[in-house]
Formats: sequence, C-alpha cells, structure tokens
Amino acid sequence: MDNNTTNNVQLAHQTPLFQAVYKLYVAWHVRCETIPKKDRFTIGQKTESLLLDTLTLIITAYHTKEPLRKKEILSEANTSLECAKITIRLAKDVKALEQRWYVEYESRLQEIGKQLGGWMRQTQNSPIK
Repeated sequence: MDNNTTNNVQLAHQTPLFQAVYKLYVAWHVRCETIPKKDRFTIGQKTESLLLDTLTLIITAYHTKEPLRKKEILSEANTSLECAKITIRLAKDVKALEQRWYVEYESRLQEIGKQLGGWMRQTQNSPIK
C-alpha cells in the first residue's frame, strides 16, 4: 500500500515532532565526528542514545491508545529529551562542542520541547476512560 491509498493517515514518523528529533539526531551524529575522541564515546554516544530513546518513545506514544499509558510514555520522552539537553550543555561546558553548535542544538531542543509539551498538555486534557 502506498501513501496515496492510506486515506491521508499520518504515520508517527511523519509528525513534525518526530521529524524535528530525527533531524536533530542526524545533525548530532554528524557533529560527533568532530567531538574529541575522549568525549565522543561518553557524552557523544550518551546524547545519541537519549535522542534515539526519545524517537522510540514518540513512536510508542503515537501508537498507544490508552490515555494513561500515553501520558506515562510522553513523560518518559520528556525526561529523555531533558537529559539530552543536559548532555549537550555538558559537551559545551567541557569544550567538546563549540558554542555555535550548542546554540543551534539548544534552539532545536527548545522547539522540540514546546512540541512535546503541547502534546503532553493535549493528552492531559483528554478524558481517562
């Protein structure tokens, strides 16, 4: 079945939130090549892992129908995203990441946080059955 025959049903990986985290992961992955070796396999990989966890949790939440479980998954995604923010800030503070890249990633993280927060608020307002 191709995209034209799915009655315009959006898939998790087509959502703006998923796309934003995905693009950030790709940018971070490329940037990791320039991070000093001693930091690449600690801060670099930890950040990659946190961003991948966030992607997985976004997909899981998207496909979860039960409201209470969805709220829990979104909370986990938010925690994972917050941890990624901290590891990226840490990378800047230990001079493993240039300030200009930190500013770019922080801007992306802020936008992702707003989108995730909006979804969390929307889910909070949905009735629990």
